[in-house]
Amino acid sequence: MLSEVIGRVPWAVAAFLALSCPAMGMEAVRGTLAQPVTGEPLLLLTDTGTVELALDESFDLTMRDPQLRERTWEVRGQRDGDGALRVEKIFTVKDGTLHRVTYYCVICHITTHEPGLCMCCQGDTDLRELPGE
Repeated sequence: MLSEVIGRVPWAVAAFLALSCPAMGMEAVRGTLAQPVTGEPLLLLTDTGTVELALDESFDLTMRDPQLRERTWEVRGQRDGDGALRVEKIFTVKDGTLHRVTYYCVICHITTHEPGLCMCCQGDTDLRELPGE
């Protein structure tokens, strides 16, 4: 009897994780940004229309970085009740490949995920787009 229960536990755990995992309902959208307006949500222009993005502060700063203005983006998240996409992951797309966006200080060897000065030396950070998820 114990062997029957043990044999079923992995399936029960997998079913629970599948039902409770937020990634299950995640949507991926690819497009370019509409001209950003200060104080307004960012809009992603896709082949099928415009998607309003609900972003945390770090993602918002990164996507508004002028160095990334002409990029194609892939954002992943879940829809809010009002139809906005609550973004959980962002990538730039270069030659069909997804890239993670980071900023790197060559002096302190510190990597961060939003533009700005180095948190250590207060020097400039370099934009780096790294292939992969």
